Amino acid sequence: TAIKTFQTSRKSKPTGVLNPQEREQLAASAKKLQAAVGWKLVGDPGTGMRTGLPSKLVPQHTSDANGTTWRSASGAVEISLTRRKQADLTTAKLAAEARAAANRKVTYSTVKPDFFVLSGTDGARNFYLRGQLRGDEARLLTIRYDDAGKATMEPVVIAMSSAFNP
Repeated sequence: TAIKTFQTSRKSKPTGVLNPQEREQLAASAKKLQAAVGWKLVGDPGTGMRTGLPSKLVPQHTSDANGTTWRSASGAVEISLTRRKQADLTTAKLAAEARAAANRKVTYSTVKPDFFVLSGTDGARNFYLRGQLRGDEARLLTIRYDDAGKATMEPVVIAMSSAFNP
């Protein structure tokens, strides 16, 4: 469906399969969007986690042994890579704790034995949380952003989640 929509927007026949020229157009479009937010792959030296980061949107960062947090100057966007070590961790427990946060409304949730994803609103902000569990250690990607930035952040969140390498 997405490919057909792309083809229709380019006045091509909506086949659902990209030809070489359409692939180049799509790649060029993606590069333009990536450049607009300063997209780059980053690694967190303290935890070894990696993800894509919209560096122009979150230029400030702090780090410690448990992870790194990036923020926009206004605080409207916050992105964290964190790890948590604890005996008897399960994704179900981690997801339940995250759901129970004050003022949090979960609108999407999936919980599997080795990972979970939650998204929704956290008070007046949107949030996305992806966690990966291995043994007694959880590695988490948390993204929070104001509603005013939703149009920009929603595709960035999807790209970050896809690039997340715990």
